[in-house]
Order: sequence, then C-alpha cells, then structure tokens
Amino acid sequence: MAVRERSLPDGGRSRLERRRGFRRHNLDKISREAVAWFAIMHADQVAKSDQLAFRAWLRRDERHRVAYADIERLWSGASELPVVKSRRREKRIAVTRRTFGAGMLAAMAGGGGWVAYQQHPFADYRTSAGERRTVRLADDSSVDMAGATALSVDFSSKLRLVTLHRGEAYFSVAPDTSRPFVVEAAAGRTMAAGTAFNVDYVSDDDVRVTVAQHAVDIRVAAEGARLDAGSQLTYGRESIGPPQAIDPASELGWRDGRLIFISQPFGRVVASLNRWRQGRLMVMESALAVRPVTLIVDLQKSGNILATLEDTLPIRVVNVTPYLTLLFAA
Repeated sequence: MAVRERSLPDGGRSRLERRRGFRRHNLDKISREAVAWFAIMHADQVAKSDQLAFRAWLRRDERHRVAYADIERLWSGASELPVVKSRRREKRIAVTRRTFGAGMLAAMAGGGGWVAYQQHPFADYRTSAGERRTVRLADDSSVDMAGATALSVDFSSKLRLVTLHRGEAYFSVAPDTSRPFVVEAAAGRTMAAGTAFNVDYVSDDDVRVTVAQHAVDIRVAAEGARLDAGSQLTYGRESIGPPQAIDPASELGWRDGRLIFISQPFGRVVASLNRWRQGRLMVMESALAVRPVTLIVDLQKSGNILATLEDTLPIRVVNVTPYLTLLFAA
C-alpha cells in the first residue's frame, strides 16, 4: 500500500529526491525519516547543509533521537530490543519500526549472517562492494580479495600474520617453513606453511575455511583441527565444525566471476551477495534466513542480482531506500 510522500524537515527532502528509486512505504513516518537520515549520514560524502539539517531533526523531537538510535544499533547488531512477532496478511506487508528491528534481530540470531558493516579505515588493503583485487605480499604470497573485504598484514622474522577484518579472501602461500603463514579471522587462526586456501568471514560465528591445495591447521581457543585439500569447515567463537568434502571449483567460483550456492542457508547467500552489489539486502525472517537455497549468480551481471532472486525464489522485496532492501518470505 502506497504512502503519500512527505518531505523531511530542514531541506532533507531535496537530498532524498536525488536518490532515484526511493520507496518510503511500509514504515511509519519517523522510522522512514530515521532510515533516510542514516543513509545520508553514512554516505561517502556528507554535505555541511545535511549535517546541520540532521542535527536540527534530532533536536526537534525526542522520538527522532530514539528512532535513529534504534536504526544504528540494529545496523551494528548491538541492539538488545526484544523480538516482536508480527502477523502479515497474505497480500500486505506491514512493517513498523519495532517489527523492522525485530526482523533484523531475528535474521542475525537465526543464522542470517549479518555482521556489523565496518569500513576498517586503517586496514592495509580493502575492496569496495563488487570489486576484486589481487595483492602480492612481501614474501611473494598472493591474496585474491572478494568484494567488501578488508585485511591487514603484519610480517615478522618468525611469523607471517594476516588479519581478515571482514569479507572473503583466497591465499596462495609461498613456502617458508621457518615462518608460518597465519590468517586470523574472528576467534580463529588458520595456519599454513605453503598452500592455497580460502577464508570466508560472514560473522564471528560463521567463518568458513576451504582448502584447495595441501593442508592447513585451524585453532579456536583450545580446540584445533587439520583440514586437507578438497575439504571445508566452519568455525565460530568457541568451536570448530566437522570437515566436509567439497568441490573447490564450485565453492571458490567467485574467483572466476560466479557465485555458486548449493543448498546454502538463504541468510548466508544474502551475506555473500552483499559483497557484490551496492546497497544492503536484509533477510527479515529467521525461517527464511535458514531456508536452503540453490542459486548461480553471474558477477558480470551483479546489477541483476535482485531481479534474479525475485525470479527464482519465493520472496517479497521491499525497497526502503536505494541502499536498503528488505526480504520477506512470499
């Protein structure tokens, strides 16, 4: 159901009107304004006039401060708001500020793969969404970085340490038995002497390691595991999952311009897709987040990702802003 457009106070509307495709239905007025201001204030460049207008908007009504704080907490995954169950009629999606937040929390808690989106401005190497980059390290190892990835390098005479802050990277490690090569991601460490492996950091409880050549050793707290070529495992904050045999060509298809998902939880699929498109997709229901999905995506046509999802999966799409799209079960 369409909602008549209303302008934001203090000149906010003029900025929003330049954001083509902005759809403000399905959220209450204050929530729509809070989401819109969040998008404006987190743009690459924020005009001084927008900063002043935003501060005036916050001062105008205490509810504005509360709504904006909710959006910030929900986006970062730090909110402790209770999950609110909502009923949706067959032909209508009703989203209020509380159910908007509840949906995001459910997706995070239910395996949706949502993590705080951080720029990591002090990382040594970064890629933006949709960008691929190959980095040659000082020891002649190389790193293929997927979109929206950030990592830092700290080499010493005894250790070659790479910290993966977010995203996904494929490491081709130059042999050096005197200096182990370690990739730190969340609570775990993956160690190799000379090999090729991939680390996919979706969240602190969902880090997936795939070995293409030789073997690696993985450690989380006091637990350790060895992973051989053609195998994959996932670890979290406190434990390591069992190894599984996989096809590296399929699992690492992003290096060849394809994303291949075979019976993967939809929340994890969406987390991967977010690395390859502008804006954020958010799964709004925990049951949808864990639903297994089989999908192949051509990264050369990343602009068609949303259309591909709509055509192949039983989902409903709500565009809140050009930078935020909510996904519901149909």
